Amino acid sequence: MKFSTLAITAALVLASISYGQAETADGCRQARDPQLRLQACSQIIADPSASIEAKATAFRNRGMTRADAGVGDLAIADFNDALALNPNDATTLSSRGHARLTRGDNVGAIADFSAAIALAPTITGHFISRGHAHTVMGAADLAIADFDAALALKPQSASALNHRGLAWRKKGDTDRAIADYTAAIALNPVYALAYNNRGYAYEAKGETRLAQEDFVRALLLDTSLTGASAGLKRLGGTGALAAESDALIARGRDLVEANCSRCHATGASGQSPNPRAPHFRAIQQRHKMLTLREPLTRGIAATHDEMPTFKMSEKEIDTIIAYINSLPES
Repeated sequence: MKFSTLAITAALVLASISYGQAETADGCRQARDPQLRLQACSQIIADPSASIEAKATAFRNRGMTRADAGVGDLAIADFNDALALNPNDATTLSSRGHARLTRGDNVGAIADFSAAIALAPTITGHFISRGHAHTVMGAADLAIADFDAALALKPQSASALNHRGLAWRKKGDTDRAIADYTAAIALNPVYALAYNNRGYAYEAKGETRLAQEDFVRALLLDTSLTGASAGLKRLGGTGALAAESDALIARGRDLVEANCSRCHATGASGQSPNPRAPHFRAIQQRHKMLTLREPLTRGIAATHDEMPTFKMSEKEIDTIIAYINSLPES
């Protein structure tokens, strides 16, 4: 989720507000509000008593926040400053690689991901990131090699399987792509992008019914997937989707209102009755949907004092995720 350059400027202006040292470090690391995170990191950077390690971390975290906001040049500048202080930080290198990739510097991104891999060769995400960059550049064989390496480290990585499927499609092997998307979905049944991508692959093979089913499933899980919507229009399958999606969202809304609204703001506006409970509009920002399913499946342990522990069925989880995806961005 993005916030404006104006918001960044305002946050930096507010950086003169004084916080305790521990509170500032905590805010720079994990404040939910991006403006407060920017503010806390900037305060550490400006503090002459802060250690080199603390400043490097603050530059890195501020860079990540700016990258999330789409302010790529400022993000890269922060990552450069962080690496000048701590050149062997694989996380900063990988973060700069993502920022460079977003700005079209594919060669620079691959160099950063490669450096991160050299420093931290057991981190799956670095291989997935470099593989994605190779895919963007059209180097399908190099991409597949990176995704193979990621899967050797973590065979249950749905993300690596989905990305490798994209590389197989780039290489022209649609059947292998479908196999990888299917394996990713088996690992995470709410992986909307994997359904979306498999839909494209089925469409390419002329298997219209299977493509329609995947596009419908993708849209029910994530209404923002315009590619799936366009695919359904191409295939003439938009008829009952709106009604099915509305029904799924309505069931999810009923569930969260019945079980969560005493503490959380569950609607499109308003603040949570319990200040320790995040409003539901923020959940998309805090959790990707594929990672949110796991705690929902095993039963969410109490994350604030009044929150009960409860279990939900697979169908109930699907409706809640569909409802969360229907909410406006926080």
